Formats: sequence, structure tokens, C-alpha cells
Amino acid sequence: MNWTKTKKLNTCVIAFLFASIVVLFTYGAFAASVPSANGQINSYDGAILRKSSTTSSDALCVLSDNTKVKIHKEVFKSKTSTAKTNKWYYVTANGTKGYVRADLIDNIKYGSVQGKVTDTVNYRKGAGTDMTLVGSYKSSTKVTIVLKANPVSSTKGSSNTWYKIKVGTKYYYLCSSYVDLTDSTTQASTGTSQSGDTKTPDTDLNDKEFEKYLKDQGFPESYRKKLRKLHEKHPNWGFVAYKTNISWKTALSKQTSGGTSLVSGSFPKSYRSGTKQYEKGWYKANSKVVAYYMDPRNFLNESRIYMFEDLLYKPKYQTKAVVSAILKPTKLPGCGFTAKIFVNAGKNNNVSPVFLASRARQETGNGGKAVNGAKILGKKVYNPFNIGAFGSNPLYNGLIYAYGKGWTTPTKAVEGGAKQLAKNYISKGQHTTYYQRFNVRNGAKKVGTHQYMTNIMAPYSEAGSTKASYSKYGILSKPLVFEIPIYKDMPASTKLP
Repeated sequence: MNWTKTKKLNTCVIAFLFASIVVLFTYGAFAASVPSANGQINSYDGAILRKSSTTSSDALCVLSDNTKVKIHKEVFKSKTSTAKTNKWYYVTANGTKGYVRADLIDNIKYGSVQGKVTDTVNYRKGAGTDMTLVGSYKSSTKVTIVLKANPVSSTKGSSNTWYKIKVGTKYYYLCSSYVDLTDSTTQASTGTSQSGDTKTPDTDLNDKEFEKYLKDQGFPESYRKKLRKLHEKHPNWGFVAYKTNISWKTALSKQTSGGTSLVSGSFPKSYRSGTKQYEKGWYKANSKVVAYYMDPRNFLNESRIYMFEDLLYKPKYQTKAVVSAILKPTKLPGCGFTAKIFVNAGKNNNVSPVFLASRARQETGNGGKAVNGAKILGKKVYNPFNIGAFGSNPLYNGLIYAYGKGWTTPTKAVEGGAKQLAKNYISKGQHTTYYQRFNVRNGAKKVGTHQYMTNIMAPYSEAGSTKASYSKYGILSKPLVFEIPIYKDMPASTKLP
């Protein structure tokens, strides 16, 4: 640690301790440090977190729109321009550090620390000696510092570190060599920043606070009754209401159109609407079945709540052991689809590996050519997520898709599939299993379109496998976040036929 004032190290231990005590009581235990800031990704298509501050740098992962980030410093890429496209932020997002271009981050909340100018110094519109000069400060002038900044190396001045300072409602920059930090840090407020596309909810509330929170969120009483029970057992779980502004009748009509929602022939005939097989062994689900599985209130319990879980990568509990538990009952590990592959793919693409494993289990857990590998035009390919598997011959279409993507090994197939899921679903607001089945987060016109699966029961099944693995490894005590949709003019209840 750094003391406010440094002293030469004495070879005598007693003298060293005495000097340290003097400094401690005279100047305080710790020197002030420049705080980080908080922000969030502002890009519908997501933003790439890179290894260094250039678009040619390696991509670490894709951050979905509204992902919460901690900003450690600004990095300028121009000697004279302060445009956001010429700046990068060094950030931490979901446990990973890297660089994001500044124009892809907004809603920035700064902390601050006070400093005192030690000599006459210029302050400028950007970091670096070639930036536009605004004015100068005399020695002993107090300044408010909000962030560190690095200029282009050739314009760094007497230090590669500059300080971003707040002057009224504006921000300027000055070289750190001319400033001493004097006050303790005030950390940035997290405000209403979001994780993935899900707002950060209030947790660990007492009963009265939780009741107010439910009301403020806009949860109807038909939701609150079950959420109270979940809160009682899991007080650190967070529940976020998402008002779709779509009428229940409109959503149901679109979800029962054509082959949008299918049910397996293994279920009672009363679940079907007609005798036509849209895929072998799969029939159109009737409106009562669709209504039941579309109604979020039917799944606000400890077994199925996971269909509403935020699907971004959270390494603290989405571990290899948990993923292994999901894969173990399936034929996937025997085909080379190990837990390590799913965990690495999740980390690289900012997607929950638990979700990836559950999706593969749902789609290909019973084995078959998609995971055993099948030769297409002389190349053996894999497709554990059945991406592109649709039409009159879904298996073949899925394998053709895999061939086009070059998924010639289990690792490439899982990595490529994770990338597709992140890009085409999670970054587009469909960041829960529920939203991937019922696309109600992108406006009424999108309902019934761009949905990952036709199986009406898929979120129900995936939630069950997730719960089982979470329970086995004690994940149920973690601060999980669930976003739960609300429709307009919902019926009192829904039931299966």
C-alpha cells in the first residue's frame, strides 16, 4: 500500500515501525485513489470486449446491450480529437477485464476524489499535450478527479496518466504529475445500470421492503403471492418485472399460428390441435396448452423459475461441476462434449455455460448424428444445439448449417453455437430461456417470430435440469436474477386441458 507521504526505509525494524506509526496517525491509514466509474453497454447488437484498445485486437467475449461495466480508465487514440469513436474504456464486465470503444458505453456514473494542484498546470479538453487548451490552474487549486486517462504516447506530457476532472457540469483533463490526491474516494453510484438486458434488482429486503418493491415493479397480485414464497426461501434472489405492453390475446393468437408452437405426440391427444404432423411425431399445440406454458405465473416456483434466469456468464457459480451434473445423464460426454468445452464457450461469449449445457441436453441429449458426428460433403460435422434444424428434414438441414459454419469438432460446434446464441438471441433481448421460446421483448410485431424452439415445453424442461444441478451444488443460495414478463389484460388463470 502507499502512504500519503513516503519515508525512506530504515534498516532498523524498530525505526521502520515507529516511522510507520507516525505516518499513520499524522496522515491517515491510506492514500486516496482515483475511483472507477460505472456504465452500461449501449448497442443493440452488443459490444466486443477486446484484449487491447484496437479493433484488430483479439475478442474476449461479446457484451450484450445494457451489460453493466466498471470503467477503470479512458484511453485516447487521437492526439487532438475527443470524439467517442477515438476513445476506449478499460473495463471489467462479468468478471473479465478488457477494452470497449467509448461510443458503445453510456449511462456513466462517476465517483470522485479531491486533489490539490502542486504547480501551475494547463487543463485541456482531452488527455494529451496536443489537445485543445482550456485554461490553467495555479498551485494549491483544488480539483475534483473522477477517472484516470491515458493519452496517445507521443503527447503524454510528464506522465502517461492524466486525470479527468469535473468542473461544474463539464469534464476536462490535466496531467497527474501536477496533482496530489488529498481526500478519500467517493465510489460511483451504480444507479439503475443493468446486467445483460435485465435491470439490477433490489435484494435482501425485509418483508415490508419487499412488498413495496413488488408494488414499485408493477407485479400484479397474481404474481406477488408466489414471489413472496420464493423471497421467503431465497431472500437474495432478485425479481425484475418486464411489462411487455402486449395484450395477452394478441400474444396467444400469434403463438398458436401455424406451426409456431408444437407438442410431442407422446402427450395426450387433448394437447393437440388437429392431426397434422409439422415434424415427425410433433403436432400443433392447442390454445389451452400454449396459454398454460406462456403464462409466467404457472412457473413462479422453485422448480421452474429458472426459465426466467438472466443467461449471462457468471463464473462464481456457473462452474464446471454444475455443467457436468447437467451433462452426466446424457450421451453428450461420451461423444466428446465435455463440461470444459461448455464452460470455455460460455466464458468466451458471455453466455451461461449452464444454459448452454441445458440447451444441448434438451436438443441432443439422447444422442444421434448431431452429436455423434455425420459426414456432409466429406467432412464430419456436429450440431449439439440443433441450430438451423428446421423444415421437412430438420436433422439434415441442421447438419448442412454446421457444415457451413465449419463445426468439425465438438469444441468448434459448442463454441460456434454459443456465439450464435449470444449474437442472435441474448444480445437481442432474448436473454432468458422463456424469451427464446416466447419472443415478447421486441414488440408485438415480433411475437411468434425469431424463436429458438417450437417445442412449447422446452423452457419448462430446461428449467428442471438447471434446478437439479443448482440444487446438487448449492447454487440455490446464490444471488440469482430473474426477469419475469407481464402481459396486458391477462386471464385470472390458465390450465392444461
